[in-house]
Amino acid sequence: MANRKSSGVFYKLHTILTSYMARTGMLLTAIPMVVDTLEAVPEAQRALYKESNGKFTLDVDGYEDPIGLKSALGKERDRAKAAEQQAAAWRNLGKTPDEIAALVATQAQAENDKLAKAGEWDKLKAQMNDQHTLALKAEADKVSAKDKALSKYLVDSAAVTAIASAKGVPELLLPHVRNAVKVVEDNGDYHVRVVDSAGNPRVNAKGDFLSIADLVSEMKTSDVFGRAFESSGASGGGASGGIAAGQKTITRAQFDALGPIARAKAMTSGVSLID
Repeated sequence: MANRKSSGVFYKLHTILTSYMARTGMLLTAIPMVVDTLEAVPEAQRALYKESNGKFTLDVDGYEDPIGLKSALGKERDRAKAAEQQAAAWRNLGKTPDEIAALVATQAQAENDKLAKAGEWDKLKAQMNDQHTLALKAEADKVSAKDKALSKYLVDSAAVTAIASAKGVPELLLPHVRNAVKVVEDNGDYHVRVVDSAGNPRVNAKGDFLSIADLVSEMKTSDVFGRAFESSGASGGGASGGIAAGQKTITRAQFDALGPIARAKAMTSGVSLID
């Protein structure tokens, strides 16, 4: 009986002592490498740990954190798995990797050929557009040339007729008439219009369009263009009122009836005025 009590007391003392030594770190037991919290290790051993990645790792020289190794290992396993899947896909196709590569190269060449053909079509289309543009321009130039020829015919024929009727000199007056008129189209018909400096058609007092004959009449009374017309009543040597070649005298009335050119000729020829 005494031995049993002694054994029980000794067991309790052993348990208490072992627990105390474990808490204080006096008891040599296995020390975990990584713990989530320091409370998982004896207080005397907590100074042996350092915090790393949110956990506490035993501070040991030469120790390398396995997290990086695990990550690299995981990536390598993923690559191996992907390679195995790709190899399985090739096996399912019944083609070797080299045959698959050849098929891909052939497809790429076909795509390049397709793009090249598309490029050639674009070039051909551009050439067709350029040719069409040139053809349109040539046709427009042809029409413009016809319009110019028609305008020249209409203006020159009417102007020469009007100038000749007014006894003017066409070689001197025709260029000025051309500059003062233009040809317009009205319901398919072409008409010659006398225009002002702004290109607007001119009208007379009645509101009718001014004709080339009206324009020539204006030019005949002009101090500048009037010199290109024959004087009224001219005879013989180009004088008026019976003045002949070699005549040395002329009345003032005869002189006043002369045109500008005839007057200048009379004065330079030495003709004297008499009342």
